[in-house]
Amino acid sequence: MNLAHILPKLLKAAALSAGLAFAHGQAMAVDYSLSGFGTVQYTLGDNEQKYLRFINEDGTFKVNSILGAQLDVQLSEQFSATVQYVAAPKQRRDEGIEFDNRWAFLKYKPNDNWQFKLGRQRLNLYLDSENLNVGHTYVPTNLNPELYYDAGVLATDGFSANYSFEDAAGRYWNLQAITGKQDIVQRLTNFRGDFPQNSFEIDGISLGVEGENYRIQIAHHGVEVDRQVSQFDGLPVIDGRIDISGRLTNLGIEYSWINYTIRTEFSLTEIAATGSGFLAPGTPRQFVVEPKYEEHGANLLLIRKVFEKHAVYGSYGRFISEFDDQYSFAVGGKYNLSPSDSIKLELQHVVEKSNRPQLSDNRIPNTTFNFLSVSYNWVWQ
Repeated sequence: MNLAHILPKLLKAAALSAGLAFAHGQAMAVDYSLSGFGTVQYTLGDNEQKYLRFINEDGTFKVNSILGAQLDVQLSEQFSATVQYVAAPKQRRDEGIEFDNRWAFLKYKPNDNWQFKLGRQRLNLYLDSENLNVGHTYVPTNLNPELYYDAGVLATDGFSANYSFEDAAGRYWNLQAITGKQDIVQRLTNFRGDFPQNSFEIDGISLGVEGENYRIQIAHHGVEVDRQVSQFDGLPVIDGRIDISGRLTNLGIEYSWINYTIRTEFSLTEIAATGSGFLAPGTPRQFVVEPKYEEHGANLLLIRKVFEKHAVYGSYGRFISEFDDQYSFAVGGKYNLSPSDSIKLELQHVVEKSNRPQLSDNRIPNTTFNFLSVSYNWVWQ
């Protein structure tokens, strides 16, 4: 049976199960919990061209601002369901707000080592993939764009199996395999309609280990998309198709001392595409294109604790590919008002040596962006 065909039904079933359990909790003898999170962030830049989709000299509240709610239902000792919705800036347009379903899965946990998820979940690509929308759970104000620019598109509709255990030395190991479908938006500059969206088939694995004062994770995923195309270089195409395959590899390492934490993540994206078809009108002329390229991203983050519960930090990021090239520096701090809310402040300096249309409207090489961000972040249960 085709996974792409049955997943929408499974997602609806997961949401329905959680909703019924919430409405009839006592009658069904199940446990449920409702939690939420939010970030309100204002960012002011020094350039008339927009960066990170929204930042320019006019200022914006759209960067990282989000409001989310999550319902977790324990259906039985082994089965549970999770549904999460958020209100956030639209992913397929630079204007407007959307109400988006980010999680909707059923979980089966037969014992302390194994768990299985079916439905919409987040791809375990980064060290902290599951909570990258929850600003209060980490220190930086802005996730480093050179590495985390695709952190908002980790939602995957599929099936995952997770095995975890503690070894004799007290280290916690975690292994996850996943298969499913992922939709990735291709942002276009000065585009008035909905941005194009490619639906990828994805399979991958991640392995992590956590010791007393360190964490390491490596993840490797393969993606495939095969679709029709109607134009090539602005010309109409007959029987046009494009087949894209990619490999996503990410390595994350975090080490902590009493007052310091150093964290680094490296990413490698390898893309190979084949496009073919016939140009029209006039005499049809066949074309074949086979581009291959790599993208490299990295982030180095140093955090210093201040008065036990607050923090200051410095960050450096680098991104380079055949088409794009940029680096950035950031300094900032996080002041924890309580265990459930915080204020963050950050100054970031970005140099685009060549343009990155997914993030920026700039078309001039070696352009500098400076921006100041302040945010209020909270979680509740």
